[in-house]
Amino acid sequence: MIPYTLLEFDTLNSTSDFLKENHSYFPHMTMIRTNYQTKGRGQFDRLWLSNKNENIMFSILLKDVDINRVGNVKLWILESIITFINLYQINCYFKEPNDIYVDDKKICGILIETQTLETIYDYVVVGIGLNINQESFDGLPATSFRTILKTKQDIKKLFSKLVNILIKDYEKYQI
Repeated sequence: MIPYTLLEFDTLNSTSDFLKENHSYFPHMTMIRTNYQTKGRGQFDRLWLSNKNENIMFSILLKDVDINRVGNVKLWILESIITFINLYQINCYFKEPNDIYVDDKKICGILIETQTLETIYDYVVVGIGLNINQESFDGLPATSFRTILKTKQDIKKLFSKLVNILIKDYEKYQI
């Protein structure tokens, strides 16, 4: 299994921004998780709103990824997250460009950002926001584990399971 580094924070502006700004200090497969993001982002710089201590918000730093393999990153992330969600008997599906839905409601957002050095990506940062215990989404079409399963979830246990799946699935994609 590939080794990884995990750092956890109570509050950050954005886990992805933190990794992009500090990528040179961290090794390949560094994960940054926070309980709250003050400036979480989605596709096209859309705001990712999340209540404090209610969801899984983290980013993964991959380094020196061959540009011919970057498509494998998205496949790896999608397969791992869908596998994880399905463990809880929740039927979900991928919706372009980077979201996972249950019925017609978003449960997870994914943002992949890169910096290129010719034929190698200096870094690939994958940001993931997964709705766990939040029940109110200000009128947005979203859902969560708690809403679907009708019970509060242990975020740390769920995050640990998700990380284990990501690490186990990583080698299949030869990133």
